[in-house]
Amino acid sequence: MTSEFGRWDLNRHQYDSQWGVRVPEAPQAPCPLPYAFPEQPFPQLAEGFGQLQLGKVPKPRTTPVISRTRITRHGSQPNPVRPSSSGGEANMASYRPFAPPRRSESYSHPTPLEDFRNSRRWPPNGHRQNDALAPQEAEDLICAGASTFKGYWDVIPNAPPGYDRFYAVMESEHQSRTDRAPFQQQAYRDMSLNMTGASDSQFPWLSQEQPCMAYAFGKSAGTTTLNYWISKSGSSNPPTKFSADAKPRKIKLLHILDRLQKLESGFNEDDPEEMYRYLYNTLIDDPEGFGDHRHIRIDQQIADLITVLSNPKWIDFSLPKNQVVAKFFDAPDQRKKQEFFHQLLLSVELYLRIHSKDHTDKSKRKLIMQLPPIITWDLAVAQRWLENMEITKSRISPTQSTFSFDLKSKNRQKEALRFFAAILKWPNMDEIEYVLEEQDMNEKPLEDRSADAMSWFSGIILPGRTLPWLIMNSLIDCDRDTGDALKFLTHMQPASGFQYRANTYWSSQCIVGKVLGAARGVKQIAGWIGPCIYTPDLKRTECVRIKQHEPLDPKLASTDVASMGERTNALGPVESSYPVDDYDVPMPDVEDVTDLIRMEKLSFVPAKEQRASTRHLPGAPLVFDAAIFFACGGESWPMKLRYDVDFINAFPCHQGPHVLFYDFAYKAIKIDDGLVDIDDWGRQCGRIARPTSSRSSPANKAVALTNGHTKTAHEQVTIVLAIEALGVSDNEVFARAWCADQGHSAIVANIKETCMACAIREAYAACVSVVILTEGGIVKENDTGVYGFA
Repeated sequence: MTSEFGRWDLNRHQYDSQWGVRVPEAPQAPCPLPYAFPEQPFPQLAEGFGQLQLGKVPKPRTTPVISRTRITRHGSQPNPVRPSSSGGEANMASYRPFAPPRRSESYSHPTPLEDFRNSRRWPPNGHRQNDALAPQEAEDLICAGASTFKGYWDVIPNAPPGYDRFYAVMESEHQSRTDRAPFQQQAYRDMSLNMTGASDSQFPWLSQEQPCMAYAFGKSAGTTTLNYWISKSGSSNPPTKFSADAKPRKIKLLHILDRLQKLESGFNEDDPEEMYRYLYNTLIDDPEGFGDHRHIRIDQQIADLITVLSNPKWIDFSLPKNQVVAKFFDAPDQRKKQEFFHQLLLSVELYLRIHSKDHTDKSKRKLIMQLPPIITWDLAVAQRWLENMEITKSRISPTQSTFSFDLKSKNRQKEALRFFAAILKWPNMDEIEYVLEEQDMNEKPLEDRSADAMSWFSGIILPGRTLPWLIMNSLIDCDRDTGDALKFLTHMQPASGFQYRANTYWSSQCIVGKVLGAARGVKQIAGWIGPCIYTPDLKRTECVRIKQHEPLDPKLASTDVASMGERTNALGPVESSYPVDDYDVPMPDVEDVTDLIRMEKLSFVPAKEQRASTRHLPGAPLVFDAAIFFACGGESWPMKLRYDVDFINAFPCHQGPHVLFYDFAYKAIKIDDGLVDIDDWGRQCGRIARPTSSRSSPANKAVALTNGHTKTAHEQVTIVLAIEALGVSDNEVFARAWCADQGHSAIVANIKETCMACAIREAYAACVSVVILTEGGIVKENDTGVYGFA
């Protein structure tokens, strides 16, 4: 069934009012949505958000950036607008180059901006070091093309106080300027679901899953995006409230399937009596059915269905352990299967009533935003079922019928799996191609090989982190040569990977994959990274779990997110004039680049403490400590991959380099110039407290001397380490491995797409203290001959 979301107008969040093209709503009958349910245990969505007020901040020359923490959010303006940055490829603004600088007085002289772009010298011709720029001139010279970072935080509806969600957006994002990797296949988009807008939109605050998986993967393998990094500090799973004890009527499985088949074509909304009769005579009780107040209206029926689905007896699909849906509808346990289909039928009845033709898009959106997660996840299951599954009823006798399921999206899923295997250079592609053809009658059907395979090939995939594991396990199920060694991969143990023949493959949630994503010939697709370097420490075919600790980076609070735009303004604090001497042009050394560092060995040592499941379950994968040995100058440098840090793909800037305000302090270091000797960067960058010195700024002294004051995340980043890992890919791998060894997340900036100044400001925006400058390898590097491939 085609989703009705495609006709929605995104009308909308208080920050979205000018995003995309607004589709006018057709005139419709008045609708009482959103509803106030007197019996409903869940409160209404609070109108509006708390707003931060902007205070005037004076700017003496020594004002530190970290003191500027108060901002005015877009939500406090008369016409609030979130920057048009995060709507996905279909909703991004088309690329428009920056307006040309103003013409100079003489045609024979370039403008100061043109002169600066060409010479990369600061200050440009016509300005002296002790000059001060007027605001408009400073905007033209300093901000043109620079990356801008803004953060927002929203209170989670119907959650206890303190449960918030965080987002970061780019004001100048468009199709050719984004930090996100595109979905290579339409099927991969199912890892994200927007239930309150157009089906192809990817606004991060409207996704069912949080953080939004459309932002999970950066353009470079092993990286993520600034929005995803910021969102991880928010609350993703508020407490689930089961406060209703209403129960449905008992119904047989065959009657459920018969009703589901009829609902594939929707309701006959012109016959409200028939809708009422089936719902209250067959599925649930009408609490006022014996008087003159029958629940004939759709809004009353929606309220009753929500009450019944709030019973704790149902499957809670918001829990990760329940998000492989096929293990319920394809379960050998008849009771479990009966319960799933009963819940599915009630969810479809609710879904179709919410999407009644008489309801406006705005009212649908507002209602869905009010619902608790246990109900919205039921709606997600219903939507994916209607989109991907058909039920066929066949009569085998006058008194007997049989039901079969048709997988509407199976061909699409097969093609996506084939593409997935090809990108990862699967070692046994001939076997995969043979099985996917489904010409051998002796082969088991693809969807019957496992619950993961049934979920993948049926397309009944819930948004979130399960899709990568469903597609990889389906690929393994199609390759009989993998045997039983790889059957333990699960989204419940994300820090995992495996070796198969001469290659290793790693989850994007595993630190080994995050580090090796920078290696030569390695790709990232649908949440997996490979093919990566072989290791002699594992068997030819073996699944492993990696012991990785939580990173040492501070967790962001709402003040860190809300102040992001002001803290990282390219101009610095707002002022009436801007001294030229407050800015400089940081540039990496692209001439003297080392070519001596090489990966020597990928090492795995069994951890001393193994999980209980590993000890008691035969064949279960062991937990390993991972490390990478590097060879350089005749020495071997081991880097332990101890911390589950993140690498954030830097947002591309335009027409760099840009200048950097003096208060964005940084320390540049070459990859082979003492990086291995830095083991206290947490103290140097300000994350770990240290004694105050006479040279500390007054603001820093005040922070240090305040009794009982806990530093916010952005106050813990007073200087950024800029690692120049240019040249061959192994240099970047080495830099990432150092971060994993020391516990520092980092911005990964390809200098072909962004400048050093913008990357450093993004580090301050993300509250991380490391930037890795890279070129993504060198031109002569390719994957010819890598890991056994010709």
